[in-house]
Amino acid sequence: MNNKVLIVEDEFIVANDLQLILKQAGYMVTGIAVSAEEAYEHIAKNKPDLVLLDIYLEGKQSGIDIAKKLKAENIAFVYISANSNQTILEEAKRTDPYGFLVKPFREKDLLITLEIATYRHKNSIESRSRQEKLLQEKLNTISQQTLQYEDYLSETARLLQAFIPYDLIVFEVKNSNQKKCTAYLRIGFDEYQFISERQLENITNSKSSSSFTEINYLENEPVIYETDHFNPKLSFIKNHFRAESFLVFPFPLNDQLSVQFICCSKKKKIYSQYHIDLLTSAKKHFKDLMNHVTNRQKVLKENTKDNFEQTVSNHFSGIIGKHPLLLDTLDLIAQVAPYSTSVLILGESGTGKEKAAQSIHNLSMRKEGPFIKVNCAAISPTLIESELFGYEKGAFTGAVENRKGKFELADGGTIFLDEIGELSNEMQIRLLRVLQEKEIDSVGGNTARKVDIRIVAATNRNLEKEVAMGNFRMDLYYRLNVFPITMPALRERKTDIPELANYFAEKFFREFNKNFNGISPKMMQQMNNYDWPGNIRELENFIERSVILNNGKSELDLNLNSSSPNSESLIKEDTQTLEDVKNVQQQIERDYIISILKKVKGRIRGTAGAASMLNIKPTTLESKISKLSIKKEDYSN
Repeated sequence: MNNKVLIVEDEFIVANDLQLILKQAGYMVTGIAVSAEEAYEHIAKNKPDLVLLDIYLEGKQSGIDIAKKLKAENIAFVYISANSNQTILEEAKRTDPYGFLVKPFREKDLLITLEIATYRHKNSIESRSRQEKLLQEKLNTISQQTLQYEDYLSETARLLQAFIPYDLIVFEVKNSNQKKCTAYLRIGFDEYQFISERQLENITNSKSSSSFTEINYLENEPVIYETDHFNPKLSFIKNHFRAESFLVFPFPLNDQLSVQFICCSKKKKIYSQYHIDLLTSAKKHFKDLMNHVTNRQKVLKENTKDNFEQTVSNHFSGIIGKHPLLLDTLDLIAQVAPYSTSVLILGESGTGKEKAAQSIHNLSMRKEGPFIKVNCAAISPTLIESELFGYEKGAFTGAVENRKGKFELADGGTIFLDEIGELSNEMQIRLLRVLQEKEIDSVGGNTARKVDIRIVAATNRNLEKEVAMGNFRMDLYYRLNVFPITMPALRERKTDIPELANYFAEKFFREFNKNFNGISPKMMQQMNNYDWPGNIRELENFIERSVILNNGKSELDLNLNSSSPNSESLIKEDTQTLEDVKNVQQQIERDYIISILKKVKGRIRGTAGAASMLNIKPTTLESKISKLSIKKEDYSN
């Protein structure tokens, strides 16, 4: 091991202890710095592979300031700090470190963290190289098409979204005395509103301005602007499109023409040196494309099918909505899908983590392979090993034949491990080996078998806290957390509720052979006012119950009208809330079950008979009876 490590630590004893541990483990320590200034000198003189970075240092600058420079220069870094201030920790987290160690720490934890950081950094470099190559290939694909001017730019805008996130992108082609502006405003996952100079007049309500920027504005080199470091020549975009971050990427086409791309986002501090480097790596391909575009402005569009035009949006058919938080999540899915990188999907129950995992599979090169789903919380701890890894005949009592496990069934495809936070420590160790070695051992087997799988995991737990509490292995967490994706809660994207509600309503009305007459404004308002702790799953269940109680002749409404016993007294017009409706529905269900049970005698026979009349399993009915607090005296004669 010859990895070069720089230690940035102003406590002499801690720094020397770190140096000793690292040298004994085979690392090459390039030096010890006690301030940001010394750290910059060491980095310039002997670029390290990895930096151990304390947050509080001598001098004005902190370790967080150094981290920003390391990020720009693509150097891995791990924080080491005794600081527990939540604000400082959140600020440090935003720099996206490769690890974080809290003083005092064990030698074993330090070495594991460095090993994982090295692995993640290597993976990051490979991912960046693949991203650059993919961007160049896609640009070449667009260049080879025969399209109209606006269509070239439309395809370029659509392509760039997967690499450089934006809400608005502006293309400016400029010569010595005039400029042509074209822009695309993102309004959906793969939906863009074209904005020309003429349409710009309607936005500004003035014919005197028909440009997104000043006529002579042109940057000399790529630059990132934020609202606190802002170029006034971008004021129009900031004021009319509420942009907070800007990435300007200029390049000359020839002696007469220059081009400038302006990516604009409503989020703060979304752009980094990584995005500039990515665009710069493809500058030649951008120039070739834009030369092609400007030379063929008047060429008619032929009926050729662009490979890129087969967009990924078709693969998100199960994910409904256009809220910016959801679109950001879909962007991440589209970015990571082509690779075999492990993905960790985070989010509350009912937010659609399984659909996100399915989308990752559908968009990957493994889409023709199997997609195996495993709910780690639903499998007994005594059975999960044999379920995941399979078993050999005679391995245990009842093992009368060889059986493949979920990992082997997923060979050549993707395995989705839902609720991975529920795995025992023993299973976590075995899963870690699968991630590292790409091989499995079946229960009772003697030889390991190689498997070609991609692991997508999901959890509604805070795994960072689980690691801190000792419930989840740190090394496994970092192996899985290579590319985290967080599914937003429904209360964070309430603008999607109308679309989701109508989608589910149409689905259930069609399923129950009823006519759908829309959702009443009152019901829609109540749904918007509710926080949905169960998220989309709760919304779907609520809509299903409402459709069942609808007569198919009126709008779907909160004012339920049922002929079930005692239901009328429970319905209160005008003061009805979503919680009230759920209580009403439970009471209706309770009364209906009691009426069925009264038709048969005897508790056991009664349950079986009622289950038969309701066309459900007796065990399911028993569960409902318990859940609805139905007692024998409620229905016995």
